[in-house]
Amino acid sequence: MTLRLDVFDDFHVHGASAPEWNQRYLQVSAGSMCSSLAEVTTDSMHVFRKWMSERVIQQGCLPSGKICFAVPLGEFAGTARMQGHEMRKDSIFVLRSGDEFTLQRPKGMELMAVTFELDDFRRLLDERPWAPGAQALLSRSVLRAPDDAMQRLRHDLLSLFDEASTVHPCDSDSIMDVPVSNVVFEALFELFDVAADVRQLVGSASASFVVSQCHRIVEAGGNAPPSVEELCLRIRTSRRTLQDSFRQVADSTPVHYLRCVRLNAVRRQLMSTRAADLSIAQAAEDRGFNHLGHFAERYKTLFGELPSQTMRAGAGTARALVLPSDERAGMP
Repeated sequence: MTLRLDVFDDFHVHGASAPEWNQRYLQVSAGSMCSSLAEVTTDSMHVFRKWMSERVIQQGCLPSGKICFAVPLGEFAGTARMQGHEMRKDSIFVLRSGDEFTLQRPKGMELMAVTFELDDFRRLLDERPWAPGAQALLSRSVLRAPDDAMQRLRHDLLSLFDEASTVHPCDSDSIMDVPVSNVVFEALFELFDVAADVRQLVGSASASFVVSQCHRIVEAGGNAPPSVEELCLRIRTSRRTLQDSFRQVADSTPVHYLRCVRLNAVRRQLMSTRAADLSIAQAAEDRGFNHLGHFAERYKTLFGELPSQTMRAGAGTARALVLPSDERAGMP
């Protein structure tokens, strides 16, 4: 069992830290970001804690052959939504092999998750069968569970980080993988068993559809981003429904959210190209920002730095720091 802790000062670098998940982060709240990612890895499980300072939209896809369970940690301001479903302190969300996902993360949200190899999880199910009602909940994206079951799962997952931090790298194989995975599986067994008796929430599917469609259209719009009126016509909805959907799902106005989509696209483009190959003015124009002064001001407001200060490809190393074990305890 091994422990690793990374600290990032850019969401786009953070997203690139797990390429197999094909993740993208779009920063929505204004400010210089920071984030941390702590990971415990065994032969059949991967447990991680992820904290982010700003509000972001996290998109990705669970790698094939895995199943993932995630729960929020601590307090955070605002509403988190997974696949359009509100995620609360008593919520756990589930991803299955190859599932694409969109997670609206409020500022300061910390998430803890465990990913099993799907074959190992099915083997555990064969050895310790769940009741039909509990197994049926595995098809849901987000479900609620009683607080005591949520607390046990959090406790068992957090204890892995405590245990791994005390193990010398040379002795990491001394912790048996099978008992560790069985402990976590038993906590999930209990949680899903009692959750089967809890009234589950209904997601805001229509509002999430409106936001995701607008997001897709603007991303594909290139240097001619559509106006709010054009978006209403294309997805056949009213301006009020559009505004209400963004407020409900993204805690934002359509104009601010969709401008952030374009600003994040410019930032990704700048970070992935050399300054000699692409100017800032051209990158901005490619995303429909035709007034360079206004663009630079909005860019700095969102990311806390001017576009000229953004690290370009070939200009330095990725901004991620792996902390030694004696500095881990102070991280969120």
